[in-house]
Amino acid sequence: MMMDPAAIDALTKDQRQLFKQQLELFARYLKIDLRAGDRSFVDSQKAQSALQAQLDLWTTEHGEFYASGIEPQFTPLKARVYDSSWNWARQDALTMYYDIIFGKLTAVDREIVSRCIAIMNRSNPVLLDFMQYHMDHCPTERGETYELAKELGQQLIDNCKEVLNEAPVYKDVAVPTAPHLEIDAKGNMNYKEAPRASVRKLEHYVREMAEGGKLSEYGNRTKVQNDLQRIYKLIKQQHKLSKSSQLQIKSLYSNVIRSLSMNEGQIMPSENGKAAGGKCGRNGRVNASAKQGKVETIPFLHLKRKDDHGWEYSKKLTGVYLDCLEDAAKSGVTFQGKYALMTGAGAGSIGAQVLQGLISGGAKVVVTTSRFSRKVTEYYQSMYSRYGARGSQLIVVPFNQGSNQDVEALIDYIFDVKKGLGWDLDLIVPFAAIPENGREIDSIDSKSELAHRIMLTNLLRMLGAVKKQKQAYGYETRPAQVILPLSPNHGTFGNDGLYSESKMSLETLFSRWHSESWGNYLTICGAVIGWTRGTGLMGANNIVAEGIEKYGVRTFSQQEMAFNLLGLMAPAIVNLCQVEPVWADLNGGFQYIPNLKDLMTDLRKELTETSDIRKAVIKENAIENKVVNGEASEALYKKARIEPRANMKFDFPKLPTGTRRSSLLTRISRVWSISRRSLSSPALLRSVLGVTRGHVGRWKPTASSPLKDASKWLGSWVSSRITTVLSRARATLVGSTPRLVSQLTTRMSSRSTRSTFLNIPVSDSSSPSFSTAMTPGTSSLCKKFRLRRISNPSKPPRS
Repeated sequence: MMMDPAAIDALTKDQRQLFKQQLELFARYLKIDLRAGDRSFVDSQKAQSALQAQLDLWTTEHGEFYASGIEPQFTPLKARVYDSSWNWARQDALTMYYDIIFGKLTAVDREIVSRCIAIMNRSNPVLLDFMQYHMDHCPTERGETYELAKELGQQLIDNCKEVLNEAPVYKDVAVPTAPHLEIDAKGNMNYKEAPRASVRKLEHYVREMAEGGKLSEYGNRTKVQNDLQRIYKLIKQQHKLSKSSQLQIKSLYSNVIRSLSMNEGQIMPSENGKAAGGKCGRNGRVNASAKQGKVETIPFLHLKRKDDHGWEYSKKLTGVYLDCLEDAAKSGVTFQGKYALMTGAGAGSIGAQVLQGLISGGAKVVVTTSRFSRKVTEYYQSMYSRYGARGSQLIVVPFNQGSNQDVEALIDYIFDVKKGLGWDLDLIVPFAAIPENGREIDSIDSKSELAHRIMLTNLLRMLGAVKKQKQAYGYETRPAQVILPLSPNHGTFGNDGLYSESKMSLETLFSRWHSESWGNYLTICGAVIGWTRGTGLMGANNIVAEGIEKYGVRTFSQQEMAFNLLGLMAPAIVNLCQVEPVWADLNGGFQYIPNLKDLMTDLRKELTETSDIRKAVIKENAIENKVVNGEASEALYKKARIEPRANMKFDFPKLPTGTRRSSLLTRISRVWSISRRSLSSPALLRSVLGVTRGHVGRWKPTASSPLKDASKWLGSWVSSRITTVLSRARATLVGSTPRLVSQLTTRMSSRSTRSTFLNIPVSDSSSPSFSTAMTPGTSSLCKKFRLRRISNPSKPPRS
């Protein structure tokens, strides 16, 4: 019987209504809300929608790059600690010792001096005993290199003894370099770092920096003009003066400025009646000393002090700084007992060079990396193995400066005595940054905001966390020196997002040091880092660096800029920072170039045009040569790349002569001519015979060579005589693959066996001689004794 579902629903409608009323009645009696689940679901949907709206709003405002860039990475469990300088010193000493012995080291250059200084920085009594032992046991009678190794080694031991009780020092003996761009005939731009003329070492470099350049010249009259200009501005601001007084002061000021611009001879004629200018007087002489006043220059590297009108060049502070640099260049500077925190010290950066100087001076450094991996940790390990001095320590931790959680966790890890390092920081070098190239004012995106957070916001949070920890532990007498990475780029280059704003905002710390309460815990030393060649930010501008320097300014290599920054960490500058903030101008005179970007654009355009012209000329010459001399001539001018190839030669083996062959066959017959009665001998059952073949060459020459008949005859002879032995023993056949070794091995069941191997040179498996010589033996033996074939002849078969 079939019923319509609608009819069934109509019949049961009243019944279901009754059940529903009963259910609601019981629910009211039991005080149970039947619709609580529905309301909870609706509420959860609303909350989810609200949270999703907030998440969408946050992502829309900040961007996905910003969201991924603030994820925390720090964990103390991944910290890598490198402190075994004593061990690396032994390895370096042994390496130098054997380099001399084997002739790799014949002359003492700057690189060898640097390695010797590194060994001296890691000297200890155990190392001296280790080196002295090798010198005492050096066999000088073996040659000149051994005598040289002993002589130089003994000198190094004596030098290490002299500095055994001295603190390790950072001393760079590398050659200062200059930018050099060469455009070859093909139009290729080849940039390299070349030794700088007249600057052979860092002592000369310091003197060159102290001299300054043409753009940084200023005379006494210029200084007077600047002072008068300030006085005039102050007087002009006095609104109470009458207009006549203001006009009178303005006229007087104009006359003084005009008089200062004249020579003394123009103002006061000489007694001879002639001006002391370019023309001669009655006596025919020219007073050359009256032509101009004394000219001075502002050094390329100088310190500034703040006065009522801003930051001004301080000759006194600059003298202190230059003295520190000169001492560091001559005798080195030590950082023993110093605890430092460095960020932004990746490979190829200025921070990496600074880090090398710190650990070579004996400092203990925590360095952070946002790309924590095996490659990165091995890079820092290799750095410590080369530069780490006695007492130094390098700790590498994963860290994201864009994360506030990482900032707090890192500082807690450094200061925490129980769960961390228990350090009190002396130096903070926050150089972490990310590039923002190609972003103008209308393209500020999430990457720019993240960069601003890294270079400014979280840098201030890091300093605040250090202040909080020092205050908690009561470290009020040991403030940490902060090397602020300032920049001369105040929008000069453009297209760099919020980079300029981030660097300019750091300058407020100079005033906040006086107005806020953290002066007892942190000191400020701002370093205006100049044009540094080869870094990630300025590497693309290397090609115009040589042309820029011709205008009287100075660019720096990474080694030179690191030397400048390490000079700011000298004790004398640290003491100055404890009195007041110090502004270090390491700009190299670029502030005196008015239109730097236009100048760079013109230089780049000129170089590009030169390169394009030479490329066009070489292209035209190639086409002309191809037309005149043919296409085959072009191959003569192309560079051929030679790849390494094997050049192995296998000479044909010498065959035994008739007499020698007869002697060998006689010996073999004596070994294997055994009667049936002696086959049951236990001594024979412990013997194993192996017949192997070695590949001589290609099958064709082998098959047609004199070896063919010998291998055919000898293989058949051995195969016929080995059958008797195999009939009484378990055997294993080691098979061969084409062009490999073919072995025939018999093994006995006894564990203690004595093996005898007979090597028979036969031709290749694909040759006719192989089948003629070996087939009767191998095929019949395999069928008769069920021998096993092994695919890998290098592994022996099991018994």
